[in-house]
Amino acid sequence: MKRYLIILVTLFALACEDTEKVDQLQKQVDSLKSVTSVDQTVMNEYLKAFNDIQANLDKIKEQENILAVKTEGDLELDENSVESINNDILAMYELIKKDKQRLSLLENKLRKSHSGNKELKRAIASLKNKVSEKDLMIENLTSELEKKNVDLSELNTKIQEMDSTLASISYSNLSKDSTINEQDEQLNTAYYIIASKKVLKDKGILKSDGGFIGIGSNTKIKLKENEFTQFDLREQSEFNLKNSRKVQIFTDHPEDSYELVKNSDGKYEKLLVKDTEKFWKMTKYLVVSLK
Repeated sequence: MKRYLIILVTLFALACEDTEKVDQLQKQVDSLKSVTSVDQTVMNEYLKAFNDIQANLDKIKEQENILAVKTEGDLELDENSVESINNDILAMYELIKKDKQRLSLLENKLRKSHSGNKELKRAIASLKNKVSEKDLMIENLTSELEKKNVDLSELNTKIQEMDSTLASISYSNLSKDSTINEQDEQLNTAYYIIASKKVLKDKGILKSDGGFIGIGSNTKIKLKENEFTQFDLREQSEFNLKNSRKVQIFTDHPEDSYELVKNSDGKYEKLLVKDTEKFWKMTKYLVVSLK
């Protein structure tokens, strides 16, 4: 179901010239969203962004058509016409810059989500291409106007001011996004060590009597983290148990949140996390001894 929804998102982004198709696809997307809650909030966010960007592209297309009429022919443009053209170009430029920033944030968000979703990547890439085409259109238009000796000095000044303002806003957004990402990474960082009891004792992770020193959610960690393998708990749900005869887990994890998988010889092949949130709720450390 999730795949169908994502495919529709891609189609929605690509079907930009046919209003009837867009309306039809939107109805299908709405229908699917009503029967699935898988990543619904995230998908809604992407859908809204795609829709907003496409709306901006439509506005640019309208302005482009208006400008084509204003600038056609070899007639000399009066002061009012030049001012009107400058304002039209500036309005298009602002929409393009904002679309670029929006797409950049979406791209960064998708990359940080670790989902690796190809359909969403294609949808973003498609919109980036469309925005780049409009950017090139403005460059060509201003070049043609300069050939007609149209004064664009005021326009260039306003564009520089706008670039400075938008860059400041973009930096602020990226800084906030970076802070959120850092916090997100910290929350999803976990550690594990899987070894024999002797190795665990030598490292000071197990007491000499075989007891565990204790790593709970409210216990200050006194172990050196370099004794453990650090990883993103969203990306790893299986841990190699090296076909061991016996396995003992010393950290606290609900039994129904994982499974010890055996091979055909009855030896333990891997630890499989079935419920990530539940498994790592008590502690972000996993200590397993093998024999």
